[in-house]
Amino acid sequence: MTNYMWLAGAVLLAWGAAAQTPDAPPAFDVASVKVSQTTPTGRDGGGRGLLGGRGGRANIQTSPGSLTMRNVTLKNAVRWAFHMSEYQVSGPDWLDSTRYDIVARAPAPASEEQLQLMLQSLLADRFKLVVHRQSKEFQVYVLSPGKNGSKLQESTSPGEGSIETPAGRTSVVVQRTPLSQMVDMLTPVLGAPVLDMTGLKGKYDITVNLAGYMADMQLAGGGGAADPLSMVKAALEQQLGLKLESRKMPLDVLVIDSAERIPKEN
Repeated sequence: MTNYMWLAGAVLLAWGAAAQTPDAPPAFDVASVKVSQTTPTGRDGGGRGLLGGRGGRANIQTSPGSLTMRNVTLKNAVRWAFHMSEYQVSGPDWLDSTRYDIVARAPAPASEEQLQLMLQSLLADRFKLVVHRQSKEFQVYVLSPGKNGSKLQESTSPGEGSIETPAGRTSVVVQRTPLSQMVDMLTPVLGAPVLDMTGLKGKYDITVNLAGYMADMQLAGGGGAADPLSMVKAALEQQLGLKLESRKMPLDVLVIDSAERIPKEN
């Protein structure tokens, strides 16, 4: 009897150990990954969700349990999967040129954070993606609420987000869009990373017009070109109640060690 009891105990311990094995990373139920046949037009936006959306520009759309990426570069896909900004991802030269279409469905409804983890697994499988993280010091701009607080109001209208420049490059109209996407647009304008430290997590309708500041600064400077940083800082503070400050900070970056340019067949 003692031997039987010892054997039963050993079996139970083995089962318990198996039950404690870490879960496999989340994965899509079905996924199609292929080189895009669409010719890109214009510059990709920098958002982590929508990266454009007109013509052949990169576009990322999600719904509970599904992900659709059209005409994205591998850098676009990696940025979205790891929740990184443009300046935080580095890798081979073709990382920002070859375009792909990725359509994937989860086995059950999933949040955006879960879809990001699934995309990480998919990129590792189809592109043999290998990455590592490290820290690097950057000269950055930090966006935070101004002394009188933010003037932003959350959007109440339904529909997808959009970012438009109806008056050339002197104004921006943002609808139903997280502030983080607008912040990403500022990075190439200012030539340095812009970090969102406002604590504002909703989706907003925002209109920013730089035309008045541009004219005033040109007059003050004797007709010379207006300084983009001064214009942006003034517009953010006066129109949105937000403050932009320069700092040096260590930030996480994602380095792509290796990846295959042609993804594994579906």
